[in-house]
Amino acid sequence: MPDLQLALTDLRSALGDFLERHREDGVFHVQIGGPGSVPGLQDLDVPELHVDLLPGTVTAAQEQALRTLGYQPQGSHWHHSAGWRLILPNETTGWRADQHALTALLTADPEAAAQYGQVFRRDGREAADTIFRERATAHHARTIGFQRACAVAQLLAPLDPPWMFAGGMALDLHVGVVTRPHDDLDIIVPRDQQPELQQHLQHLGWRLDASVNRRYQPWVPPLNPPSFQVHARHLDLQEVVMLDLMLTDLSGGHWRYRRDPDVTLPLEQARLNGPYELPYLTPEAVLLFKAGRAGSPLRPKDQRDFVRLRPHLTAAQQTWLKDRLEGSVPGHSWIVQLNSSGDL
Repeated sequence: MPDLQLALTDLRSALGDFLERHREDGVFHVQIGGPGSVPGLQDLDVPELHVDLLPGTVTAAQEQALRTLGYQPQGSHWHHSAGWRLILPNETTGWRADQHALTALLTADPEAAAQYGQVFRRDGREAADTIFRERATAHHARTIGFQRACAVAQLLAPLDPPWMFAGGMALDLHVGVVTRPHDDLDIIVPRDQQPELQQHLQHLGWRLDASVNRRYQPWVPPLNPPSFQVHARHLDLQEVVMLDLMLTDLSGGHWRYRRDPDVTLPLEQARLNGPYELPYLTPEAVLLFKAGRAGSPLRPKDQRDFVRLRPHLTAAQQTWLKDRLEGSVPGHSWIVQLNSSGDL
């Protein structure tokens, strides 16, 4: 098998490492994957490097750097003559997280790996990935589940603020089971408690970054609007890239929608408790974020989340979401589906 760790070092050197801070481009995240990286399946396909490269579209300079390293474009991917493939995942689809879960399944279960190989040889990579996606997700839910969320809760317990999970993890907590793997964990934290949160996390050895003018820099409170995100990383937090800490106005006992502060919910309604007493943002508010902005395309993974969660919403939750969408994203495709089957 080729030395992929050396390949990663070369990529960061040639393309730049975004995590070095104060740059607008470079390698943001990379992982080794693909069926060719699984023991027993090396003859099936070449191993892969899944690389998040900023600014998102390969620039002319980045293309030249890849060619200099020995990569050649092959369809939508890049192939290296030494025997591996570089893939730049589309973060809107959840593909990278799905692939990570699939690799974990095939590595842990030789029987599943053998069956996957049979489908791959008969029908191709895409068919094999599709057929085994549900099985990989079930394996992820069984082996990882809410472990990382519980670790985050333990991390934040000494602060005792009205923090809560958001994003896909919040939806899983509402359903009560992990329905898909997650690249990162979204956490809502009170904007007015930034100094305490930073001091606590730094003391425990966390790396904390804020993106200002499209460049990473060390997080120095206060981070003021319109900035709202802090990325937190720690080697102890496996299976996810980072914590995405979202600074939110939770003052006066209310949650306020960041895109429209006039949209509010009382905290006792907005902040629910799921398995293991893990707090999460109520799903209708999560889906309001996932619906996006007017004129912006809907991300495929957000569409799948909506389809999965709608049957778990009460009639009141559906009505609230429908009313907010009609006000902020008129004509959204979800509007006609909400409450279409009556009270749930």
